[in-house]
Order: sequence, then structure tokens, then C-alpha cells
Amino acid sequence: MSRLPVKSDAEHEAALTDLSCPHLGSQGCQVYAERPLICRLFGTTPRLPCPNGNRPEEMVDPEIDRQIQRFFVETRHVLV
Repeated sequence: MSRLPVKSDAEHEAALTDLSCPHLGSQGCQVYAERPLICRLFGTTPRLPCPNGNRPEEMVDPEIDRQIQRFFVETRHVLV
């Protein structure tokens, strides 16, 4: 997270209003190489569905999905 560009409160609010990400530009993710874990997992588990309906051929194992969700709760990991 510390390597991501700093976004203003207004940029964060606009992204939350649109259920989007402040690092998403017209050409896609602007911080792809440094993206947080939650972004890397987005669309790979039933609890983190892609709004565009994209998904891998096989979703992660349900037990791994539970571990991911537990990790997010314990670390308060949210979309930036």
C-alpha cells in the first residue's frame, strides 16, 4: 500500500460512489504491478465476484476462500 500513489479524499469518495477503484484509469489498472492482495484476488472467489462477470476457469477452493475472507476481516483489508 505504501508504494501506491497517494489519492485525494475526493478521489477516494468518487471511487466509492461508483463502486470502483481510485487507481483505475481509462486504460485499466494504473498500479497493476504493485496492486494490493485484494485486487489480485478480485474475481477469483465467489465472495469477490467481478462485476463484469469475468472469472477464472476454476474458482479457488472453498476452504481457501474462507481463509481469504478471514484474513480480510482480521487485517481490515479493503479496496483502496
